[in-house]
Amino acid sequence: MSAATIINAVTLQFSRFAPLVVFIFGVPGNIFNILIFTRPNLIKNPCSTYFICASFANFGDLFFGLVLRSLADGFGVDPASYNVTLCRFRYFFLHSSLALSSWFNILAGIDRFCISSRNAHRRQLSNLKYSRYISAITTFVGWAIYSHVLALFTIEQLKTGPYCYALTGPYRVFYDFFYFATFSFTPPIIMIILGLLTYHNVHQTRSHVAPIVTNNANTGQLKRRDRQLLKMACIQFICTVILTLPIAIQKLYATFTQNVVKGATQVAIENFITILLRVFVYINASTSFYM
Repeated sequence: MSAATIINAVTLQFSRFAPLVVFIFGVPGNIFNILIFTRPNLIKNPCSTYFICASFANFGDLFFGLVLRSLADGFGVDPASYNVTLCRFRYFFLHSSLALSSWFNILAGIDRFCISSRNAHRRQLSNLKYSRYISAITTFVGWAIYSHVLALFTIEQLKTGPYCYALTGPYRVFYDFFYFATFSFTPPIIMIILGLLTYHNVHQTRSHVAPIVTNNANTGQLKRRDRQLLKMACIQFICTVILTLPIAIQKLYATFTQNVVKGATQVAIENFITILLRVFVYINASTSFYM
C-alpha cells in the first residue's frame, strides 16, 4: 500500500468523524451563548448584542460550512458542486458568516476597550442603542461586500470531480486575497491592537485609586472585571490567529500552485492539511462558550 493511499484513507476517516465532534460541541455551545446573553441581567449590556450576533453567525459557519463540507469530504455528497445556484448561495452565506463572526468579536473587543477606559466620553460609547445600530450595519455591510459571490462563483470540473469556488483567473486571486483580508488577516491584527490597548487601560486603572465606572461596584469587583476583560481579549486573539490564519495561507498557496505538477503523495498530504485547517476554522466557531 502506497503512502498516498494510507494518507487518503486517514483523511477520509478524519473527514467523517472530526466534524461530528465539532458539531456536537459547537451547536449547543452557541445556543447556550445566546441563552446566557439574553438573560435579563445581561441583555442590556452592549457586549451581549455583539456576542449574540457572533453566535448566530457561527450557526452559518457550522451549517453552511461544517455540515456540508463533511458530507462532501467524508461521504462524497456535495449538492453545491452540481448546482451553481446552491454553490453560490452556500459560499455567500458561509464566507460572510465567517467574516461577520470575527468582526462581531472585534466589536465586542472595542466595547470592552471603551468601557475599561478612564475617559468618561469613551466609556459612554459603550451604549446599548449604539451596539444594536452597529450590529445591523455590520451585518448589512458584511453581506454587501460578499454579494459578488452570488455572481462570480462557479462549478469547475477538476480531475477529482466538480468543484465549487471562485472563477479561475484574476478573480480567484482577488477573492483569495479578499477572503484573507476580511476574515483571517485583518481581524487578528485588530485584535492584537485591541488587546494591547485594553491592557493599557487595565494597567492605568490599577495605577489609580479612583474607579473608572459610575456604578456601585467596589474596587475589587472592578479589578476582577478588568482581569476577566483582559483574559477574554487574549483568548480571542490567540484563538483567531491560531485557528483562522492558516486556512487563508493555504488558500493562497493553492491558488499560486494550481498549475504546478505534484506527485500523488504531495497531493494527498496537501488534501489532508486543507481538511484539517478547515476543521480548525469551525472549531473557532464552536468553542467560545467553553472558554
